[in-house]
Amino acid sequence: MSYVKRMKSLVEITKIVTESDNFFEIKDIIVSNMLEAVQPTKACVNLFYDAKFNYAHLVCSSTLFYIPKIFPKNEEFGTKIDFDLYPEYIHEAVRKKENIIVEDVRKDPRAVVELSLAENEGYVGRAVFPFVINDKCVGFMTCYLMQDDVLDSDSIDFISQVASLMALSISITNKNKGIQDLITKLRNSITNINKASRRLYSSKDMFYYLKKMSAVLSETTDSLYSMINIYKISENGDIVGQKLSICQKYSRLDDLNSMMKPIIASHKMSEFMNNLNIEFINGEKINNCIYYKQFIDSDTMMIILCVGNKVYNYDDKSTISIMAKQMANSLQNFENESNVEKHKGIENGLTMLKRQQQLIMENVTIKRFNDKEIFYHVSPSNDVGGDFYHSKDVGEKIVFIVADVMGHGIVANYMVALIKGAFDILTHKTFSAQELLTKLNCRLFEEFDHMGAFATVLVGFIDKKNMKLEMANAGHYYPIILDKDKNIVEFDFDNREIPVGIMEDTVYTEYELNLADMSMMCIFTDGIIELKNEKDEEYGSERLKNFLKENVNLDKDQIINNIKKEIDMFSQDVESRDDILVTFIK
Repeated sequence: MSYVKRMKSLVEITKIVTESDNFFEIKDIIVSNMLEAVQPTKACVNLFYDAKFNYAHLVCSSTLFYIPKIFPKNEEFGTKIDFDLYPEYIHEAVRKKENIIVEDVRKDPRAVVELSLAENEGYVGRAVFPFVINDKCVGFMTCYLMQDDVLDSDSIDFISQVASLMALSISITNKNKGIQDLITKLRNSITNINKASRRLYSSKDMFYYLKKMSAVLSETTDSLYSMINIYKISENGDIVGQKLSICQKYSRLDDLNSMMKPIIASHKMSEFMNNLNIEFINGEKINNCIYYKQFIDSDTMMIILCVGNKVYNYDDKSTISIMAKQMANSLQNFENESNVEKHKGIENGLTMLKRQQQLIMENVTIKRFNDKEIFYHVSPSNDVGGDFYHSKDVGEKIVFIVADVMGHGIVANYMVALIKGAFDILTHKTFSAQELLTKLNCRLFEEFDHMGAFATVLVGFIDKKNMKLEMANAGHYYPIILDKDKNIVEFDFDNREIPVGIMEDTVYTEYELNLADMSMMCIFTDGIIELKNEKDEEYGSERLKNFLKENVNLDKDQIINNIKKEIDMFSQDVESRDDILVTFIK
């Protein structure tokens, strides 16, 4: 099974899990989706309803035919089975909380009790993947290997990730009552945010809006006090000044601001800190706090701080995250409305977002270095696209990034702004492509995870003196490079790795190329490669390579005009096009 198919399946399963609060309603769908992306064609799920592992409740067996007959349904969601009946290696997997693969049950003494079962069900091997929540095993999934099934390391990693998502769904279901309460709070909070937003647009009173939001935050998170601060940030991401500081109780403003210095200095975008034992000016003691940082745009950051004597947790972080995004959208829209009034030529907020993204691209400072020229063509499929290019001169090196955010419109624009802001910060704090991409993913993971989005990203460091390219890739296409003889430079690597926003702890690989003999490098997003004509043929990489060979000797304006003509001649169906971004270094 292909890497792309597994990634698409993982994204779909993630969406299913995050949109449901009932594991039992989605378990069969998850298993079916998973089995479409790996070789095993059968799997089942067992849960433990107590900590003693007396019984393994078989709650998902729809892909099996013999086992359900031996263990017929005897409870609401499945079958209650004595755990002692299971083979020893499953007990071992549960006890050690580790994946265990038995390739042939006939040759493993731990599987002796299931030989008859294996023969009747038709499997020869079995893989066990425990569900672990807070270091406790709450169940397990087993995949059945038929005679010709192969379970390679990539498939094992994929199934492990699915098992983790199923564990998350089980955890959500176990906390269903708390989640329903949280949803009710969030609904009320968002209703209050919308009411305050309407007043903001009509009265233009930013102070009232933020004071109201501070009160809503306190109520929703059961905090004693909440504060919202708006900061101006510099090009390299440092906070350079405070624009606004609002607290629902003005008398606590100085006390809360005194807590901001370490929060501002922290690289973490969100954190809850308990057992602080802070004493305010009037002698009041505060034990716990939680903060959340939210980019409003590339120049502005909002920091939310909530304090109290309750113990904050991940539910509070999720709640504040959702509210922060709502507030950021309201503030962005308010700013857009203000700009519409000042600039009558801008018709609506969406047009403003499109212009914002165009400015991000147009304000690229690097147009030329050494004898090389940098230029690009971009064509969003919608009012606002998710394709993005940016480059910076950091002294001895040129640092560039090309990204393709899943989706279009306001969400894509929001993600692009996050990537741009993080990239600007990290170019001053990292010294290699591998380090930059790894830290970019770590910094943005939480935001992308909450939004259910991801982005393919390619970053590169070009040494201006030696013309060496260091490159790291998160699921993106590698560039096409032509040497001085117009020959395509073939890479000896093809690992595109995991897109940004899927796995928090991903460490990316770095590759090095010699650009000394380069005549042109083309970096692109999938919009042009997957562009289709009326015969449903894709434009593909070979056509792009031929275009580069034919145009390499032309100047910038001619190349840009020709790539536009090339796209329009190949596909007249503008409505079905994806975002297209083609960047040239020549």
